[in-house]
Amino acid sequence: MSNANYSISFSFAVDAAKMRLTLEAEVEEHHSKTYYVVSNFRIPGHGDRIVLPPITIQKEDGVWVHKDSGKPTDLSAAAGRAIDELKLPAFSN
Repeated sequence: MSNANYSISFSFAVDAAKMRLTLEAEVEEHHSKTYYVVSNFRIPGHGDRIVLPPITIQKEDGVWVHKDSGKPTDLSAAAGRAIDELKLPAFSN
């Protein structure tokens, strides 16, 4: 069951943290065990060109991980921090 959609903007380190990009994306919140589908990653000011495929993330024990692998990445952490900053009332993990 899908509940809500949000837009996020966050900084993401690439190339072994030699460079930082600002990314925007759409977040779709799902409930059962709360998880988020983050999609439409794009660079602000560069049109609507999608630069990364969608990811599905959730927070486990305070760490943002990919739902399929249960493992964190720099991208799941950065997108998760942006979701945390939204201070969503339904999020309880």
